[in-house]
Amino acid sequence: MRTFGSGSAILASPLLFRVLLALALLIINYLAFSPIETPIVTTLNDKVSHILAFLCLAFLVDFSWPKSKWNLPKIAALICYGLFIEVVQYFLPNRLFSLWDLAADVLGLLCYPLILPLLLQIHIFESRYNSSAKTSSTDTNQK
Repeated sequence: MRTFGSGSAILASPLLFRVLLALALLIINYLAFSPIETPIVTTLNDKVSHILAFLCLAFLVDFSWPKSKWNLPKIAALICYGLFIEVVQYFLPNRLFSLWDLAADVLGLLCYPLILPLLLQIHIFESRYNSSAKTSSTDTNQK
């Protein structure tokens, strides 16, 4: 019978991060495609919202697939998602395509590796990130 020594194994599970990523994508899509008059959309500065949203997405994507470090495929997927949002907004009557929004998305992605060392000081995150890297390097060494 498998038991967990603590709740940290569950909290650091890639499945949990993937569920949170799916929820974040649903929320971001709702906010991105709803009318601009929606109160929650206009409360924060638009560019700050983009930076924070993509910083959060970077964290969730990185920890959802921890066997690979923060790398170009993860970054490219999120940039494509940001571009997808802007293209859809171009076709919505109450929204606009904005390269400035896409630039804010990229800025959020560029900020993520700067705060990653701070995140890794939190035990739950540190143990998940480093244990996955050790598993990955052990698998590579055995081949």
